[in-house]
Amino acid sequence: MFEKKVKDVEQKGVKKEVKIAKKGNGNSIGVKVLSVLKILVIPALFAGVVSIVIYMAMENKAQEAQLKTQVVIMKEDIAINTLITADQVDDYFEVKSVELTAVPKSAYKSLSELPEDGFYVENAMDKSQMVLKDDIAKTDEVMDKYKDGYEVTSFAAESFPGGVNGSLRKGDIVNLYALDPATELLTLMAENVYVANVYDSSGNKISEPEEIATSFTVYVTKDEVEQINLAVVYGGVQMYLIAE
Repeated sequence: MFEKKVKDVEQKGVKKEVKIAKKGNGNSIGVKVLSVLKILVIPALFAGVVSIVIYMAMENKAQEAQLKTQVVIMKEDIAINTLITADQVDDYFEVKSVELTAVPKSAYKSLSELPEDGFYVENAMDKSQMVLKDDIAKTDEVMDKYKDGYEVTSFAAESFPGGVNGSLRKGDIVNLYALDPATELLTLMAENVYVANVYDSSGNKISEPEEIATSFTVYVTKDEVEQINLAVVYGGVQMYLIAE
């Protein structure tokens, strides 16, 4: 009887050990599964999320690219009627990407679209301003007269009541008059004269609207040299702006 009880206790002890062993095996399998998840599944999920984010970013960039276009813009301010030769294009113009909705149909899209053999800037342009077809002209009725050559001359011309001398700026086209001492009449000395630069009373170049111009540099063709020089001799030069 005593032996049987001992055996029963031993058997119960064995069963308990088996149960503990089984529990231990279960925990071991769980740890292994978690370890596999950590090593394989979680990095895979992370990589998948990163891939999705990258894909979405690329999609957004692609969509943004479709909503933009290239246009020609000014690299610096430029005066009206400025002649741009073929080798000066890169000095004044560049190409940039802008919002497609902000670009009119008449905008230049590349530098290769600009006239190859030189052209005139028909309108005064500011730095970063978009260049449109109407801003460029291959020929100009007034400025073409200087293609055969010109001289540059300067003179003082004080402002006078009702005159425009003081408000003239680089790029303006003027008719130039002087007071003929023989007749005491205001006489037309030269037409369609290009104003190359204007200066204040201290000899500084000016461009601001409120500044008063007192001295001028103009382009003079060979045929106009004598008349312009005569006007300077007469003194009291008066210039009138030509509306284009």
